[in-house]
Amino acid sequence: MTVLLGHELDRPSWILLLDGLLSSIGHYGTPYAILIFGLVFADVLKTPLQKRLCKLSFFAPVVAMCAIYPVYPELKADYKVLALWVTPYILGANLLMIVSTWREKRPAIKSQKLLTTIVVVPMTSFALVTNIWLEAIGIAGVWNYNPWIIGVQFLLFVYIAIRYGFLGVQVRVEKQRRDSTMKAVASGTLLLNHAIKNEIAKIDLLAGRLKNNVPEFYAKPHEDIDLVLRSTRHVLELSARIQQKLDILDLEPSEFWISDCAEQAVKLLEPLLESKGAGIVKQFDIDLKVVGDSVHIRETIANIVKNALEAMDNGGTVLLKTYRTRRDAYLDITDTGKGIEKAKRALVFDPFYSTKGRAGNYGLGLTYCYNVMQKHGGSISVKSRPGQGTTFTLAFPMRRVVAFASAAPPSDRLHHPEKAYGQN
Repeated sequence: MTVLLGHELDRPSWILLLDGLLSSIGHYGTPYAILIFGLVFADVLKTPLQKRLCKLSFFAPVVAMCAIYPVYPELKADYKVLALWVTPYILGANLLMIVSTWREKRPAIKSQKLLTTIVVVPMTSFALVTNIWLEAIGIAGVWNYNPWIIGVQFLLFVYIAIRYGFLGVQVRVEKQRRDSTMKAVASGTLLLNHAIKNEIAKIDLLAGRLKNNVPEFYAKPHEDIDLVLRSTRHVLELSARIQQKLDILDLEPSEFWISDCAEQAVKLLEPLLESKGAGIVKQFDIDLKVVGDSVHIRETIANIVKNALEAMDNGGTVLLKTYRTRRDAYLDITDTGKGIEKAKRALVFDPFYSTKGRAGNYGLGLTYCYNVMQKHGGSISVKSRPGQGTTFTLAFPMRRVVAFASAAPPSDRLHHPEKAYGQN
């Protein structure tokens, strides 16, 4: 029997009804929402029919509880009955999240799933114990301590968002420092760009003259000169598109396939591939048709692949892999090189920082890649362990993806078909 206090009797009926409705949503709707989140998180519902059937069938206990137990003048629910279906909902969702995170092979997605699981699973488990189980066995009032747990979880969420990024939220001191440094070096970018353009123009002119004076029956020199001309014209086109500041790029949007960009980028690196004896493997789960600047994206891919080749001993392999989630589409570039130490990973996108330690490396390649992805509304991240290779992930927001194509065969190789990924 429920006893209403005097001040509760004085409350307007609509407030009592609203309070009962909100309480019912918290008790009945939250477990349902958590289960659906777990199913979506684990991506176990593949077809629209499966999604509709699951949503309707799992909603049945919510409807039944609302029909059996009154919400006015206050919610009266049998917590033992509530525990019978809320427990498998919450524990099932948590298990789905843990298993999905454990089985995830894509580095960018795995890290986000891990952070989400760390935040969500403890919070839902604690709520299940305090709100349902203890109430069901007659221990009432423990739920009053939930704000403390929620507060701790909120602080954990803030820390993860600042340190690692979480569910699209990322506030990083390194990013602010990097952007500030980019503004500091912007004044010299125009001079550097101008000098490069002039020198490449000379090389292009001389290569053109050389080609005209080499007999056509010398096939190999003609092929080499054609490659030089393609490279110089690519750099000239790129140079013409870079504006006075490093963080302002002149984008010329068009629709293009990521696979085509990758093919063209690898083509530019043929001499380095041959000298290294390295292999490139294309494993596209899907092909992406993106709206963006194909020249800058191609150069970004080329920069990362070049770094990967330079980080590997002879005979290494670079894997190009695409995949998608609901929010973004991704291109992973993974090498079998020596990896990057943890202390250095946070610095690789900073202007003038280089791990190569030799003359001629100005530490601007990955800074440029960072700017290109930022300009496209995407991001670039790195995962690496010493001795276990490195993965750079380019993330394209779904609003820039206009089409998808069927997956290419997993073993489709761009170069050195005799090599398999993972072999050195």
